Amino acid sequence: MSGLCQCSGRVGPAAGTLRPAGGDPGLRAAHVQDTRRALIATARQLFAEDGFQATRTEEIVQRAGLTRGALYHHFRDKEDLFRAVFEEVSGEVVQLLRRRSSDGDTNAWDLFRINSEVYLDAASTNQAYRQIVLIDGPAVLGWTTWSERGDGPTHKIIEYLRDAVAEGLLEPQPIEPLAHLLTALGVGSAMYVAHADDPLTARREIGQCNDRFLTGLGLRTRGPEPARLS
Repeated sequence: MSGLCQCSGRVGPAAGTLRPAGGDPGLRAAHVQDTRRALIATARQLFAEDGFQATRTEEIVQRAGLTRGALYHHFRDKEDLFRAVFEEVSGEVVQLLRRRSSDGDTNAWDLFRINSEVYLDAASTNQAYRQIVLIDGPAVLGWTTWSERGDGPTHKIIEYLRDAVAEGLLEPQPIEPLAHLLTALGVGSAMYVAHADDPLTARREIGQCNDRFLTGLGLRTRGPEPARLS
């Protein structure tokens, strides 16, 4: 999927960027940033390939060409490092969502459906997103924290629904319970894909189910189905 960060190969020591920076404050700051980036990049790859539980901090620092002291200088523990990786991976997917300001020709209901496809595509094609955000995220961060950060943007769905009613695309109805229902639908769909033996097939099948469900939600006017992202 275009725009998603896909890592290939193991991350090795960044020999030229992780050397001490001497007495120059600017170089020291750059060195600190480079060290943090090396830890996140290495941990991201290992978490995506092996999962959180199977990844040892010793392997992270070894792959990054650093010391355990460097790791604990930047992060309290492995969970704190995971949280930074989680934020990076989930943030990349959020950047792919279409926004009303840049897509004024798309109505609110179609925009909601198109953006729902972004999450399903990520669940089926982006290994880092699937493993780190969907599989390990709830277990490591806790369900409540994960749902606020991950694939449960209920407040944003409320905005879509209010706009869709105002545009005459949805029948007037209680917005908040419907938003929570659609959040559960999105989370459940993404989880189904993430845990499937064949994510691509699971994504196609759950997408078809979602289309039938969403089409029956009481649209006043039913135009053509929103185009899927390629």
